[in-house]
Amino acid sequence: MRTRIAIAAAAISISLTAFEAQAFPAPPSPMPSLSEVTQARAGCGPGWARDRWGHCRPIRRVAPGPRCWWQHGPWGSRRVCR
Repeated sequence: MRTRIAIAAAAISISLTAFEAQAFPAPPSPMPSLSEVTQARAGCGPGWARDRWGHCRPIRRVAPGPRCWWQHGPWGSRRVCR
């Protein structure tokens, strides 16, 4: 009984691995390649970009902030920004 099961399992595994999978080529599209739709970058339009959640947000240029440091004097420390 065990030999029959082993032989059947071997025959099934050999028959499954003997066939190669070949993909069927897709037919050419009947639609023309040029369309009336204009693609925009990321779908948001100029001056806009997608955030990490996929929503369109305006692109903001962030200017560098003031340079700040701590200045130590005889009456204590203070923060100086220029």
